[in-house]
Amino acid sequence: MLEPWDEVMSLRRERQLCADDVQAIQSSCIKDHGKKHPIECPDCWNRLVNRIRDRYLNSASKEWFSGRRPFLLELDTLFSKAHNREVDLKAIEQRILDEKREWYRDKVKVLGLQHASKSPSEEQALQQRLNDRSIPTDQLISELRRAFSDGVVQNEDAFNDFMERLRLASTPQSRADAYVNIFFQPNHDPSGAAKSQKYIDMVRNAVPISDTINVMVRDRHAAERDQNEKQMFHRQNVEKLEELKRAKAAHELDKSKRDKARQDKARAAAALSDGQQHKLSPCLACSKIPDPLDFITCPLCQVLYHCFSLRIEPAVFCSEECEEARYEAHVEATHECASGPGCIQLHDEDVEMDEGGNILVFCRECVEILGVSSTFCSTRCFSSNFQHHRDNVHLPERKNTRHDIDDKNQLEFDSGDRMRYRARKIEEHIITFEDAIKGWQRKTGATIK
Repeated sequence: MLEPWDEVMSLRRERQLCADDVQAIQSSCIKDHGKKHPIECPDCWNRLVNRIRDRYLNSASKEWFSGRRPFLLELDTLFSKAHNREVDLKAIEQRILDEKREWYRDKVKVLGLQHASKSPSEEQALQQRLNDRSIPTDQLISELRRAFSDGVVQNEDAFNDFMERLRLASTPQSRADAYVNIFFQPNHDPSGAAKSQKYIDMVRNAVPISDTINVMVRDRHAAERDQNEKQMFHRQNVEKLEELKRAKAAHELDKSKRDKARQDKARAAAALSDGQQHKLSPCLACSKIPDPLDFITCPLCQVLYHCFSLRIEPAVFCSEECEEARYEAHVEATHECASGPGCIQLHDEDVEMDEGGNILVFCRECVEILGVSSTFCSTRCFSSNFQHHRDNVHLPERKNTRHDIDDKNQLEFDSGDRMRYRARKIEEHIITFEDAIKGWQRKTGATIK
């Protein structure tokens, strides 16, 4: 199989021979028959058409059109019409030029030159350009030249010099030198040529250049795969390390929570055992000092004080009568619904409370983090006033207490107004009064009625 430049040299040689013969026919017709052009002379015209026809249909050497049978059959038909002056030679010449452009695309694909581009993205772009039949071949040739030049050699001059060196090459060694100079450019890029020594040795050992390019492409793809595998292995190691760090952090956090729970339980138990040693607050109704062994406290105050360690003074009553007299007033004054004027009970007399009755809830962030005793009359009320509460309590208190909390993933914004939002899951933001009581009872062993 001929290399493409061998085909080019053969093409140039045969084309020149054909041009010389056509010129000789024209000259002899003018001289011997007195015609201005062979088209005026049937014998000379047939000789001229047959000579051009033989150039393509009876070529003795393998050229670009060899083996393109449908094209040659079409060409034979066109030459037959040209004998009868039904087709102009310029139309045949244009048809030959169009077919040669298609051959060029096919030859570039067969050689795999697009794979020898400088990057995978450039390779993909060249492949798409080769498949796009709407792009003129001249434009495609120009793009291929730019892709391979790097600006160190003028491609047209380099190719002409290369072809001339091949034409004059009398030994395999001189032919190999020409290959090395054009493809690896050791004079312009010594370091690049050094990296390509394997392929230079292949060329000098008479390996066809198309086979050498195939090896280069395979090696490049193998190197890319190795690089990708190394990057993937690195990413996997980084991910594993991060996973271990997260697991360790979660373990330490869980351990810290367990230790804190044990400490809280111990402190609560100690507080209960030493209760008699602590002075109780006066009764909220009659101001008497309650019996340390028989008194009543506000359960909401107890939960906020003992469960969440908020700085409040629990309300104490010395008897059921005092509790009945002042308890509701205490709740209204101290434990008002944190929705304030926005409480749904103030605006809708027929509002249905949570299933199971009017269940009090605490704002989790307020009681656990910010130290604010925010209590709501129901989950629904908290949900309805969530944005107002977050904007007016959470955000200022976070700033005051220097708590950096990112809860945007827990919010759901209004599609029509991005300034309005609500809690995505209100359950994540509340602690019910019942759950707080149960948690405190488990922690201390005390019972609240």
